[in-house]
Amino acid sequence: MLEELLRVGDNLHLGKADWVYGDRAMRVRVSGIRYGHDDPNSPVIGILATVTGAGRDGRMVSIAVYKSALTRPGVRETHHRPVNGVDPPI
Repeated sequence: MLEELLRVGDNLHLGKADWVYGDRAMRVRVSGIRYGHDDPNSPVIGILATVTGAGRDGRMVSIAVYKSALTRPGVRETHHRPVNGVDPPI
């Protein structure tokens, strides 16, 4: 389920209703996945992320993102490149 919904390195375009206690829309890059990904009964996935848009660019945040938001088109942008920027072997 984790691979299907979210991976480290993904960019998320979150609306206010897409994350718990959301006070604004924002864009983030997922840096770590903390909880909820392995629990089918959890409605959220806790992540660590770097803000890439919303007036807080560059800040690290720990937020809970609703799993239902991750299934909507346009919310999750997948990157197949490793987070550290190293190109994978061919």
